[in-house]
Amino acid sequence: MSKVVKVINNYTRKREKEKKTKQDENRVAKRRTLLFGSMLLLVVGILLIIAFNQKNQNQLIHEELVQAQVVLDERKTEAEDLEQQIRQLNDDDYITRIARSEFFLSEEGEIVFNLSNLEEAEKEEDGE
Repeated sequence: MSKVVKVINNYTRKREKEKKTKQDENRVAKRRTLLFGSMLLLVVGILLIIAFNQKNQNQLIHEELVQAQVVLDERKTEAEDLEQQIRQLNDDDYITRIARSEFFLSEEGEIVFNLSNLEEAEKEEDGE
């Protein structure tokens, strides 16, 4: 059996030193890549979390906006009804009709007959 003997001279030392330097550089490059990759993943993760939170906040604000719009529409309708009622209350004919129908107000010489009680009595007799 033959034994392999390493030749130690300047050339082999130089090659081994270059090989070791290359390995060290590769190890540093791998660590650097791992570090920057981890930082990139961290930043992307943070951005995704922020985007998700923003989307949820947008959705909540949109729902509040829709609810506020519904309330606004109700208030506008109510305001229009009140304006109509104000116009009617400023009309003398309307006030006269209301006073005659609800409070049985009459002018001089008029006789007011309350027919609503008679109509109710007739309905009750028909129903029995």
